[in-house]
Amino acid sequence: MASLTIRPLKAADVDLVLSYWAAATPADLERMGVDPTKLPGPDQMRAGLLKLLETPETQTPAFYMLWLVDGKPIGYTSLKGIIFGERGDMHLHIWDSACRGKGYGAVLFCKAALDFFERFKLRSIICEPGAMNPMPNGMLKHVGFRLLGSRIGASSELSKVCELNTYDIARDVAERYLKEIANERR
Repeated sequence: MASLTIRPLKAADVDLVLSYWAAATPADLERMGVDPTKLPGPDQMRAGLLKLLETPETQTPAFYMLWLVDGKPIGYTSLKGIIFGERGDMHLHIWDSACRGKGYGAVLFCKAALDFFERFKLRSIICEPGAMNPMPNGMLKHVGFRLLGSRIGASSELSKVCELNTYDIARDVAERYLKEIANERR
């Protein structure tokens, strides 16, 4: 089985995130619910990510966690709208299409969620994928995160207004899922 690890984004990783967004097709952006007119240019995006990396964790509005399979970066998750000690909103992206549909995202997402709970002393995390985006909705349901409902809105500063599914990213559900996966590997 592949080694699935996470780590905080570093300055050397910023170009990976930029390349992901530069390679996104109009169909990719539509599926993700991204408004292409809201995507910053590469220089602006780079500057924003580098500024976040310099911001103390107790004050940062967003944090990025790189996802690795056998040490190779395959995507990332971000926590946005962070209110330290209270809450945040998770987003997820896998840029390596060969790593989709293999169960990696569920494990990496749960690992990142648990890290975010600890790192930011959070009481709650939500994730709001577009209702029409089957990949994250399927993964969140498969893990067992509770669907709180649906709403019309924008899930981030890059999003267009669309129907969103709101999931409660509960710590105990993430812990249980990772234990189940660990038991299956034995």
